[in-house]
Amino acid sequence: AKINNTYSVALASDLSASVNGIGYTTLAEAITAAQSGDVITFLQDITENVTINKNVTIDGADKKYTGTMTDNAGLTVTVQNVNFVNGGFDKTAKGATGNYTFKDCTFDGAKTYAYPLSFRGANTINVENCIVKDYLYSFLYVPNGTNAVSVKNVTVENCPNYAVYFASGVNSATFEKLIVKKSNRGFLINNTANRAFTIKDCTMKNVDTAIEHSNGTNTITCTALGVNDFGGAALSEYAVIKGATITGTTYYGSVQGMVEKALNGQT
Repeated sequence: AKINNTYSVALASDLSASVNGIGYTTLAEAITAAQSGDVITFLQDITENVTINKNVTIDGADKKYTGTMTDNAGLTVTVQNVNFVNGGFDKTAKGATGNYTFKDCTFDGAKTYAYPLSFRGANTINVENCIVKDYLYSFLYVPNGTNAVSVKNVTVENCPNYAVYFASGVNSATFEKLIVKKSNRGFLINNTANRAFTIKDCTMKNVDTAIEHSNGTNTITCTALGVNDFGGAALSEYAVIKGATITGTTYYGSVQGMVEKALNGQT
């Protein structure tokens, strides 16, 4: 193992992560040793805050990770098979473009961590086959920038404020088979920009408002495909859905939403 820039003998139990078959005592050391395109693999549960500064894949091998992974440069990063506990990923660079994939991960906020996934700047974000629970705010936080977001086969439970929060900028987003349980809002859109996104075969249970537009006057266009069960939650601030299933139509975050709903035979 490499310790303090020298190679030393280390017990296997002391090694946290490996790159190309070489073990390192901390995840940060493994990131330093990795080359662009390498896979960094967990060897045990890790508690550590790290900065990712190169294009890598982090494979948690179904181990636990407690801490924050930070990208302040704008990179291409894949995170897979990581069981986050009181931790998450934070892309902080507003002026940088990044490409991020999260797959086959679990996220447990332990009711103390704010957001498991937070992205600033212009990014492409892909999240698939993940389970999220017990974060203070939301599963996905996009405070600014232009982002292309794809979420598929994700369950979000007991995040009391909202599942997805777009705070500013213009975002193109698709959510397929997203399940939201026990949240005040499914989606919170909080700015004045026009927004368009697609939902397909999504489900919300014990959610007050499926889609809410706050602090803005422009149009939210939500295209619904497949069967989306909102469980009686409201759609935006005006268009209330009773009963819960909407299919293949477009709704707007304004009074027009009520007109569209009536034209499509909903009450």
